[in-house]
Amino acid sequence: MSSPRPPLRILVVQPTGDKVGHHGIFTVKLCQALGRLGHRVTVCTNRIAPGPYLDGPPAFLVELIGNGALSFDRFDRALNRSPLYYYWGYYRNSYCVTAAALAMCRTREFDVIYMTDVEFLVASLLLRAHRRRLPPVVMEVNAANFTFRDYPGSVLRKSYKVIQREVFRNTLGREIAACAVLGEWHQERLRAQLRVPASFPVVAIPEGGDAPPPAQDRREARRALGIDYPGPLFLFFGVLRKDKGLETLVGAAALARGEDFRLLIAGFPMEYTRQEVMRLVHRAGVGDRVDLRAEFIPEADVPVCFAAADVLVLPYTGMYRGGSGPLLKGACAYGRPVIAADVSGMGRFVERHAIGLVCPPDAPQALA
Repeated sequence: MSSPRPPLRILVVQPTGDKVGHHGIFTVKLCQALGRLGHRVTVCTNRIAPGPYLDGPPAFLVELIGNGALSFDRFDRALNRSPLYYYWGYYRNSYCVTAAALAMCRTREFDVIYMTDVEFLVASLLLRAHRRRLPPVVMEVNAANFTFRDYPGSVLRKSYKVIQREVFRNTLGREIAACAVLGEWHQERLRAQLRVPASFPVVAIPEGGDAPPPAQDRREARRALGIDYPGPLFLFFGVLRKDKGLETLVGAAALARGEDFRLLIAGFPMEYTRQEVMRLVHRAGVGDRVDLRAEFIPEADVPVCFAAADVLVLPYTGMYRGGSGPLLKGACAYGRPVIAADVSGMGRFVERHAIGLVCPPDAPQALA
């Protein structure tokens, strides 16, 4: 019999552990899972709160950089009104936290570095500067958007993405030993976009979800949310971004006005203001059908939203290049059928596992 493998000393680099969305939650749960497997895990970050996401004490160490000065809260709040300020915060954190993490490797021994949510150009330049003193580096890549066509925004932003891609691509197989991606679709697209040889590891590690708490009664969940309605309730859940298809969703709701339904929209307004979403809803004439909760939903309240709903709706746009986390952590975890746009790997996932319906993106008529 082979002897058991010794535990690994893993350094996880997460520059925005307090960013709104799944970033900090994913990092906490990843580190906890690795720690419980016996590995010695250290997460280097700006700020993070493990407690709300764990059912026991942390099985990993936290190295906070900047003594709180690198908090990302104000940058999250500024994205709608000052995008440049937001991106300055992201670059600043990527540089400061990553540089501090790599400097730790001079005095402490690690077997592997895992980087998540680090800006790729910043990471590439820092890794080149420190490459002689580093263990193997695994880079997590969440979106297959490294081409001019696939990246959203202005010509300037798209051009930057192409430059970033070329610098990042040249670290693969040198400073970066492997990439971790979210699924088969990303694996295929990223290999083509980054033009990496077949020998370079691009490993698909789908986003997982915890086993949900015991199912809550639907009527009780709606009562807890203040929803006095017994009929079909559709749920749109997650950070409100431009690529999530809010316009398509509201347009479909307007086309389906003759049906009996309600729509619960719950998530932090990252690229919209609450007022912008309300104007969108009222212009479509569906203000009486939509319950808008444009706010961060605490982890403890997520099960209530899903228990109250009958169907999860993911009407993402054709520009969406992210993962299928809402399916795994939402529809599958809470046993809700889903209506999903055929983008990224979501359509493939829904059809393969027969968990709902698939519609083309950016098509309110098809969604309705």
